[in-house]
Amino acid sequence: DIPLDVPKKTKLYVEQTSREREQAIDMHRTFQRDLCKLRLSTARAYVNLLGAGHGPMSSAGGAQVRLNAQVIGMGPQFKIVVRVQNAGVHALYDVPLMCTANPNLYRIPKPCYYLPILVPQQVYIVEIPISCTNEIGGTDCARLFLCSRTSNMPIISAVVNMPISEMPLTD
Repeated sequence: DIPLDVPKKTKLYVEQTSREREQAIDMHRTFQRDLCKLRLSTARAYVNLLGAGHGPMSSAGGAQVRLNAQVIGMGPQFKIVVRVQNAGVHALYDVPLMCTANPNLYRIPKPCYYLPILVPQQVYIVEIPISCTNEIGGTDCARLFLCSRTSNMPIISAVVNMPISEMPLTD
């Protein structure tokens, strides 16, 4: 048993601890205020990010469209089932649906699908086949973009987390 060398209390240490004891309430209030400011600035930045069309599920362009994506399969062959619904009051015409993924991991035979018309309140289902090309499996995300012919911003976008692919069965 070797005793630890504990340094002696310095004058600076004693002054600091006494200041913390005397001003504990003010220090706590300052911390809470700064924490609230940080939360507010984070929320504002997140709203700006979603408004610009860069979030995990974002919309832009004033169109009211819902997009729901579900991955089916255990790999290496998957199917992304996309449900698109126009929640607005006006129909949308010639709407392309784009799907992108890491080309080193996934192959998408047909990355672009055209929806000729999106009638309000009608759900449209698009099935996108996607296959994992990596021998050892791996996982990444696929991105879906519902685009507009009149704007360079997507109407809505979504990030789909792909599951880990099973190894292909070979005889």
